[in-house]
Formats: sequence, C-alpha cells, structure tokens
Amino acid sequence: MRSLFRAVARGRPHSTEHELLEALDAPVCAVCACTHRASTHYLNGVVREGVNDVALRREWRRRGGICGRHWRVFRQLESPPLPAAILTEDLLGSRLAGGVREAIDCPACEIERTAERRYLRALGGLEPEAVRSALASGRGFLCLRHVEGTAAGEVREAFEDRLRQILDELAEFRRRQDYRFADEPAGPERDSWLRAIRALGGEV
Repeated sequence: MRSLFRAVARGRPHSTEHELLEALDAPVCAVCACTHRASTHYLNGVVREGVNDVALRREWRRRGGICGRHWRVFRQLESPPLPAAILTEDLLGSRLAGGVREAIDCPACEIERTAERRYLRALGGLEPEAVRSALASGRGFLCLRHVEGTAAGEVREAFEDRLRQILDELAEFRRRQDYRFADEPAGPERDSWLRAIRALGGEV
C-alpha cells in the first residue's frame, strides 16, 4: 500500500501539465483543485485497498490518522461504511490504549504538499500561449499564494492578468447592484465575489 502513497505523490509526469490546463476550465484555483484531487485519490485508494493492508494501518496509527479536514473528505467518499468502521476502530482503539500523539501527521496532507510542489514546477514548463488559451476558454485562475509561488515570466503574468480581470468584474458586480442598472442581464461578473474569495483563500 506504500506504493499507492508514492504513486499518488509522484503523479504521472506527462499528464501533470495537461491536468493543470484542464483544471483552468472551472472557476477555481487550478493548483488547489489538482492537489485536492491527488489527496482524494489517495483516500479512495485507502478505502478500496488499504483497510486490509497491515502496513498501512500501522502507518496510520503511527501518524495518528488524518486531520479533521481530510476526515471530512473521507466521510464524503462514495464508499460503503465498513472500511471506515475498520479504520476508525483501529485508530480509536489505539488512541484509547495510550497511543496518544501531540499532533496528527496527516498522510493526505503530505500527499497534497508533494503534489503542490509538482504542479508549481510544472507551471514553469507550460507554454504561455497554451496558458492564455486555457484561460480564455475557461474561468479558472491561480490563487494569490500559488501566483506568488510561480516563477516570474509570461505564465505568471497571464495569471496575474486573470486576477486583475476578476478585480474588474467585482467593480462591475458592485455597479449592477445600483437600482438604475438592476435590469441589465447578468454577465460573467455574477460570481466574481466567489472567485475573489477563492483567489484570496485558495481552496475554500
């Protein structure tokens, strides 16, 4: 099962760039979306294969399980309740028997950190024309933290331009709240406030 952890953490080199460009279709931070997908894929693997893996369960006990955020993701997985019962019985029994940790060393968070570094490196290898084309046809962006983690150059400039576009749409959204313009049909600014929150806060 450790091989699942390594495989998810590494990803597929030839697909990383494609995943990023594809993620720009949705109104979210592409890096946040891809890293979240990586940790969810790991947790799905645990549900499907890990509950009967002695080494994985030992590793989860050593780490103290997963963090609260990833328990919420785990709970929402489309899986039967038996795997969750097996894992939680194991973890709860261990903690009550004295296996107390000061802090949880969440393996799903580790997957996300590794994936995040991989996707940020991949951004530097994208063709600026491909990025601008994906931005033009989609509604995605990078949150501020990931823009700041992107190397200076045309790719970073393209994502900064997208954030400026969101800023312009916020001004348009505010203008349309005036009763004089209330009858105008809604445009792309209609969810600019939500995209701005995601740009500021990342995966929210």
